[in-house]
Amino acid sequence: MINLLRNDIYKLGKAKYFWVCLAITVVLAAASVFLLDFTYKIGGDQMAAQMEQQQKALDENGVNISMQGVPGSYEELSASGQMLSFFAGNTTLLLAVLVSLFVGSEFNYGTIKNIASRNYSRNSIYLSKLIVCVITGVVFTLLYAAVSTVAATALWGFGDISAGFWPDFFKAAGIELLLGSAFVSVFVMFSMLIRQNGGSLAANICFLEFISLLVMLGEIIIKKLSGNTVTLSNYLIDTNMAAVSGGLTRTIAIRGITVALCFLAAAAIIGMVSFKKRDIK
Repeated sequence: MINLLRNDIYKLGKAKYFWVCLAITVVLAAASVFLLDFTYKIGGDQMAAQMEQQQKALDENGVNISMQGVPGSYEELSASGQMLSFFAGNTTLLLAVLVSLFVGSEFNYGTIKNIASRNYSRNSIYLSKLIVCVITGVVFTLLYAAVSTVAATALWGFGDISAGFWPDFFKAAGIELLLGSAFVSVFVMFSMLIRQNGGSLAANICFLEFISLLVMLGEIIIKKLSGNTVTLSNYLIDTNMAAVSGGLTRTIAIRGITVALCFLAAAAIIGMVSFKKRDIK
């Protein structure tokens, strides 16, 4: 298992797409802060009123999205106030691309068939890919958060913090990283099921971008037809990321951890079982 991990880390480190994605992460981290700064400067004093109207419209349509924790004006912006939002799914699209290329290329070039012929168990091979991808996801997220925090501090200052800020921050950041790892587990599963760069990339991006939209559309339809509010989106990864970044409570923490562990474990089990049963061509 150790040899597999070393081999996967070495191959990922040699891949050009890894360094390209890493560079894009740094650029996006800084650019997102400058874009946020520009947006609030343009919005001016109307930002709070606009967000209130948006929240009202979302609530009326039964969409489970909260504007809680979003600054209402430019003066409210600070690095400390935005730190958790920098963890909330900002690198998932890049990770979907990275995982698809990393795992898919193993099948495209026949590398994984050669590894399996060396008497490594299928479970060990799968777990090695998953562990390396999860570690990569954590590194990308931490890098994004660090660069964004530095840029935000330069623009707005770090801001005043309370005595319990850091303990609460590290708890919430840990849950965000766990939720991000759940996304990575799903990306690895699709990549192992499809076994092609293009197909796995399409599946991962569709899961990332459209599942939440479909669930929220279902919530809107149910709200319109029955008048009842159904919050199926509470059990999606990205919804919990947004909830944690908006303010951590006991309920949100428990739900976030549960959702993350369920997605992470379910995707790993499905991918592993499929990988064991199917022949490698």
